[in-house]
Amino acid sequence: MEYGNPPLYLAVEGSFLKLDPARTYTMGRDPQSDVVFQEAAVSWNHARTYWGGTSWVLEDLNSTNGTYGLGQRISLAEAGHGSVFRLGDRAGGPQLRFTGQPTPQDGAKAVAVTRIGRSSDNDLVVSGTEVAPHHAEFRFTPAVHEIVDLGTQNGTYVNGRRVERARLQPDDTITVGHRSFRLIGDQLRPSADTQDAPSLMVRQLTVEVKGSENDRTLLNEVTFTAPAKALVAVVGPSGSGKSTLLRALTGHQPHVKGEVLYNKQNVHEQFPELRHHIGIVPQHDILHPQLTVRSALRYAARLRFPRATGPAERERRVDEVLTELRLDLHADQRITALSGGQRKRVSVALELLTKPSLLILDEPTSGLDPGMDRDVMQLLRGLADDGRTVLVVTHSVSELGLCDKVLVMAPGGSLAYDGPPDEALEFLGHATWADVFSAFVQCPDHDWSREWRDSQQHDASATASQQTHTQAATSCTSPDPAPTPPRWTAQLSTLIRRHVAVMASDRGFVGLLAVLPVVLGLAGTVIPADYGLRRRPDGSPNVEAGTILVSLAISMCFMGAANSVRELVKERAIYERERAAGLSRSAYLTSKITVLGLVTGLQGSILCALDLAPRALPDEGTVVHGSPMFELTLVVMLLGFTSMMCGLVISSLVRTAEKTMPLLVLFSVVQYLFSGIAFKLFDNPDPEQVAWLVPSRWAVAAEGVTVDLGRILGPQNKSAPPATDPLWQHTLSQWLTDTGVLCGMAIVCYVLTIQFLRRHEPAVVRKR
Repeated sequence: MEYGNPPLYLAVEGSFLKLDPARTYTMGRDPQSDVVFQEAAVSWNHARTYWGGTSWVLEDLNSTNGTYGLGQRISLAEAGHGSVFRLGDRAGGPQLRFTGQPTPQDGAKAVAVTRIGRSSDNDLVVSGTEVAPHHAEFRFTPAVHEIVDLGTQNGTYVNGRRVERARLQPDDTITVGHRSFRLIGDQLRPSADTQDAPSLMVRQLTVEVKGSENDRTLLNEVTFTAPAKALVAVVGPSGSGKSTLLRALTGHQPHVKGEVLYNKQNVHEQFPELRHHIGIVPQHDILHPQLTVRSALRYAARLRFPRATGPAERERRVDEVLTELRLDLHADQRITALSGGQRKRVSVALELLTKPSLLILDEPTSGLDPGMDRDVMQLLRGLADDGRTVLVVTHSVSELGLCDKVLVMAPGGSLAYDGPPDEALEFLGHATWADVFSAFVQCPDHDWSREWRDSQQHDASATASQQTHTQAATSCTSPDPAPTPPRWTAQLSTLIRRHVAVMASDRGFVGLLAVLPVVLGLAGTVIPADYGLRRRPDGSPNVEAGTILVSLAISMCFMGAANSVRELVKERAIYERERAAGLSRSAYLTSKITVLGLVTGLQGSILCALDLAPRALPDEGTVVHGSPMFELTLVVMLLGFTSMMCGLVISSLVRTAEKTMPLLVLFSVVQYLFSGIAFKLFDNPDPEQVAWLVPSRWAVAAEGVTVDLGRILGPQNKSAPPATDPLWQHTLSQWLTDTGVLCGMAIVCYVLTIQFLRRHEPAVVRKR
């Protein structure tokens, strides 16, 4: 079909499109339109233009605000060289200009540019925090087509290869964030591969635990597919491997055999690239209950969004999630004041910040009443309808009718059914789910998995799964570029601010932190010491001086360790999830050390000021000759910091917060026994070697150096050598040795804590 010479072009906002008479061109806000507009006055499907046989025609598609030519609203109009139309507003709406030659006078550029990015002023808008506001430009002339990356962190890809600038060939694939486009003619069209929502496919997933006496199988060759935009429930009796399955899917479970594919990519092998696609909501809330809902989401956004994301965009995304989950009315309430169902919504909101396409939840309705159970499941149904794949592990079976599929796990970690929920009971041969679960327990020798594998339903499910696997294998593309996480310093700053906000919101705790050094400092003043930390005039030993120093040390040991001994274990679920989302392990620990170290140091200065101010002190110290008070305070603060580091080691080791209190008492008692004051340590080899590992031993020694404790407690004859601890020698080198060992202990505690934290991380990130 011919339509004359010269050809006709459509000029829109500085770019042009050569019209092909064999095609129809659509216009509107729909991203799939040939010409996409962002203006609210333009309808989703606003207009179209096509070759009418003798001329080009512009047709309005019953748009809300109309299409205008020559100032009049039109429904159908002939278009040719010089024709000008506006969409949505006769005076200020977006302009369409038809021209026979793309010249600057016609409002089109000799080289047309289609800009791509996250901001609404782009020609192609691609959502996602991994996409820069202005990400790339597609530049084309009738002869040359090229893509240019605009200096972004996460890059632009052509056929899976990152490029800064590249000439394009027909059918090349250009990837920006989650979206891929193909070059077709003079246009970038959405790739068919990215128009289909991704699905989750699991093949032969097995988890075996090797024991000293016997081996156990927690998961036994589990295979299933979770379709795109579906809500899939995993049910089964206790001990059937539901939570193990969830941990295996998300890479949290070590020693997993089998394959987990999402978006055609292996979750375990390509987790850094996929983690921004996957949202994980554990059974226990991953929230700081002291914060408000909005504050919790803001801190999570700062930690999870790519470094190129600006504050305004983070705030906008927080508002979107609050509105989507109907939390906007509770945005300024503390999380601790919310109901169980509302807190679960906040946990889901944390995950939705990064717009994951796969959402996995472990027992989200545990502990909720039937009404809240229904509300949460309806929420998940809505999230699936919005285009997400949602997998929920649950004990509740009352709302399974909302699900698209149900997976029934049998004891031993095998799959007993995989299909529509309304056919499950019939297949399993029971009238109620309670009967099904009872049968699982009462018939332990029954092979439920084999019964499922031999069924016709399984054959149909296996065929569909195999087709999905074949398509994934044959059409597998390069992994999406992983968003660049916030810089280490940015994570550290956010974590410090969040820690301070959490502490400040608990006034009772802040009050206790302030009162504790005051009480201990005043209590220390009851120790009778007429000569304080000086030698008696008659030369006799001043034994009270040793008691004063050890009371300072033990008080500081207790406060330092108490500040930190619960800090890591109480946030374990939060840390595990944030680590999987890209949190730096060292930034997390450094934030704790910074805040707790400052608090402990302030407590130490208050303790020393109250306990030492009334005392008689030596005229000179060892390091700061005119100020032994400052020198003693410095040692006490250093001891508190080292004790705080010991508390972090304990907190990283224990499994529950309840176990920290007995260990704190044990730690404090050990500090007293091996301080060097309770009994003689020098010339006592076995206890002395144990004392080398005790912080109070070196702190009391450094204090003793400052006040010359060897002389204060030594023999009456000044010319006789002091029969006291050699670590108390009144020399600068000995003071540096004692305090240096304390610093070394703190460093060792840091290294140990870093290593112990790894044990509580998902298996897929432990080596990173």
